[in-house]
Amino acid sequence: MNKKAEAFKQYLAEDENKQAVFQVEEVKEDAQHTVVFRSHVLIEGQQLPTLVLLDDSVFSMIRVQISPQARTEENELAVLRLANEQNLKYKPFKLYFDAAGSLILDVCLLTPGDDFAGLGDEIYGMFDVLINFLNEAYRPLMKEIW
Repeated sequence: MNKKAEAFKQYLAEDENKQAVFQVEEVKEDAQHTVVFRSHVLIEGQQLPTLVLLDDSVFSMIRVQISPQARTEENELAVLRLANEQNLKYKPFKLYFDAAGSLILDVCLLTPGDDFAGLGDEIYGMFDVLINFLNEAYRPLMKEIW
C-alpha cells in the first residue's frame, strides 16, 4: 500500500465511524500503486458512489458519480453547457461525462512530499466543500438531465 493510502487508512482507523464508511481496494499490478477507497455521499436522498483515489503521484482524487447515463442525445447540448457553466464557477471541481454518459465530479488535490499527516483532514475538508456544492447544485443538474 502506498504512503498516502496508509496515512489515510490510519486517519480512518482513529474514528470507527469514518473507517466503516469506506471499502478499501488495492489495484493489482498498478505502476502507481493505486488504492481505491469506496464510499458514497448522500445528496437529496440519493447515495452517490464516491471514490478516494490515492497513488504514488503528487495528486490525490475524489470522484463522485452524480448520475449514471446522464447524457442522452436529447439533452446532450443542455447538460454539456450546464457542466461547463459549473466548471467556470467552481474552482476545485471538474464536471464531465465519461464514455457511458455518466456525470462525474472530480476533485484533484495536490499532495506532494512524504509527510501525509494532514491528508485525512484535507480530504474530509474537501468532502465538506463538495457536499455543500452538491446540496445546492444537484437538483438543477438533475432537472436538466431528466
